[in-house]
Amino acid sequence: MKHPFTRPAGSRTELLGLWATLAAVPVAALPHAWEQPGWVTAFVLGAWLWRAAIHAGNARIPAPWVMALLVLAGGALTLAEFGTLFGQQAGTALLLVMVALKLLEIRSRRDLVVTLFLAYFVVVTTYFFNQSIQIGAYSLVSAWLITAALIQVHGERRLAVTRLARTSGAMILHALPFMLIMFLLFPRVPGPIWGQPEPDRSAGQTGLSDRLEPGDIAQLLENEATALRVRFDGPVPPQSQQYWRALVMTAYDGRRWYADRNRPEIRPDDPEPADIGYTATLEPTRARYLPVLEYPVGLPGHAQLQDNLQVTTRNRVDSRLQYTASARLDDPPGWPLGADERARALALPAGAAPRARVQAGLWRATHGDDDAAIVQEALDLFAGDPYRYTLRPPPLQGDRTDAFLFETRAGYCEHYASALAVLMRAAGIPARVITGYQGGRWMDTGHYLRLRQADAHAWTEVWLEQRGWIRVDPTAAIAPERIETGLGGLFGDDADAPAFLRRSGLSWTAHWRLRLSDWHELLTFRWESLVLAFDPERQQELLARFGLDATDWRSVLLALATAFGGLAVVAGVVTWLRRPRGTRDMAQRALDRLSRRLDRQGLPRRPADETAQHYLDRVRREHPELAEPLSRFSEAYLHLRYAPLQLRERERYQAQLQQALREARPGGKHRSH
Repeated sequence: MKHPFTRPAGSRTELLGLWATLAAVPVAALPHAWEQPGWVTAFVLGAWLWRAAIHAGNARIPAPWVMALLVLAGGALTLAEFGTLFGQQAGTALLLVMVALKLLEIRSRRDLVVTLFLAYFVVVTTYFFNQSIQIGAYSLVSAWLITAALIQVHGERRLAVTRLARTSGAMILHALPFMLIMFLLFPRVPGPIWGQPEPDRSAGQTGLSDRLEPGDIAQLLENEATALRVRFDGPVPPQSQQYWRALVMTAYDGRRWYADRNRPEIRPDDPEPADIGYTATLEPTRARYLPVLEYPVGLPGHAQLQDNLQVTTRNRVDSRLQYTASARLDDPPGWPLGADERARALALPAGAAPRARVQAGLWRATHGDDDAAIVQEALDLFAGDPYRYTLRPPPLQGDRTDAFLFETRAGYCEHYASALAVLMRAAGIPARVITGYQGGRWMDTGHYLRLRQADAHAWTEVWLEQRGWIRVDPTAAIAPERIETGLGGLFGDDADAPAFLRRSGLSWTAHWRLRLSDWHELLTFRWESLVLAFDPERQQELLARFGLDATDWRSVLLALATAFGGLAVVAGVVTWLRRPRGTRDMAQRALDRLSRRLDRQGLPRRPADETAQHYLDRVRREHPELAEPLSRFSEAYLHLRYAPLQLRERERYQAQLQQALREARPGGKHRSH
């Protein structure tokens, strides 16, 4: 009886590859579970279960009008969720919905093929949201399963899983050279083909903030996520000079410091041979600042240098960004300080830090106009007892600067940087706070510098006559090992320090976790520097080494033709080397060799009417001493030529044949078996 809501499924012979398809599709869609709304995952899962029930005989295929309603529902949900059916997020959600619905209407081999090709597209869309090396490896697994399913779909009978796996893997391996050639030589477009990944507007800024108050950077100490990776073009500068400048903070309200905004842009100096060149890879910050080594000279084209030597980019860094720059380790030029800027750099809220003002007044009275001596007084104050550098600064009550300077006397870098800036302003010396990164860990295996979020640092700049803005880092006075050897040198033996900073007292599980983390970090760096950073500029550099112009289509065509031609030559040589040696198989070649040997002993074979078995029987009768090896030769020969053998049996008979051939020598010595 005809049912109004359902239709019968296709024949099982036609749908031979359905289970393989049901195995491949969820694997391809799984990474989207972390990127798409929950209803999309539920939609795909529900359709998958429905399809499995249909194939198991417990349900029927929905009628066309039911499918039409499901299509409309999927489109309406997508439109309601994203406000559009296009774009990376909405388009991918719609694709997943359509693949799920396609599972429900599979009735023929053609439907299976269409579904699997859609699954390939699902794999590609994964890169809209994640381009990590893990996703790269996972995509290969997905492609391997989809290809295996396609092989089964086109098979006339059910194929063994091992054969499907082996054949699919071989096809993927054979495709890798083509993929590599296309990756290196096909003209690249700036940025992803489908545009920049859509930023996650709900995600907040990561790492450094455009506001700072005592305790903010100490909180980052627990964050071992990578912030920046740097590869130097030449010698690596001393760690004590590796200050990565990110944000300049001049405004102060008595509690927090605020990053400068809308500063005038200036032209950076041209790089000189003695400057430090480097390439940095910045993790997404969802902010516009670019950490650069002080002080910046050569900058990438998309960067802007402000008059406070802060470098920004035009767009928010929502995805990993690589840039090349240069730095000069000398102090920046002593530019004059304008009246407005001086006033901003001297401003203190009324009533803020009264005890610090008194202290600064005493220093001014003692040293008169000698600003450098006042700066040194402050550094000497921090370097002496009872001031200490600690991971766990006590909470500050009341006026934070006075509480730190005269009560707790314990803090992290931002405590000292903020207090020093307030003291200097109270003494009439323009001052500001800089945040960025300092130290990091040199990765010997990859020859690059890794800066974690934990390496965030704050220091102070003061403006001195005839010298301009000068970096003054109070951390170097109270904890010089923090600057010279990094956090590991400062907290390596501290039981309260995070495990990734400690040198002793780690459990074996923590030790191995850190080792695995280092290897993961190295693989990630290689992936990013060799694959993700291969942009049009690097492609031009590659082709230029061979005298080709990446912007000239004739050069690109020549490179592609040469590469594919070379690949064809290699494939031809390999095929020729692996060709069968003659038309005879191994058993026949062994019989021919034995026949020639016996012929030389006066025992020729009669080619017209004598079979191999009859020939060997005749030789055994005439030479009884050869009976045993010839019997074993005959047994192996017959099995290898005419019997269906498993791999191990074939190998055993081949060995027996070769052994008997060696021993079947008229007049020779023979072993008994």
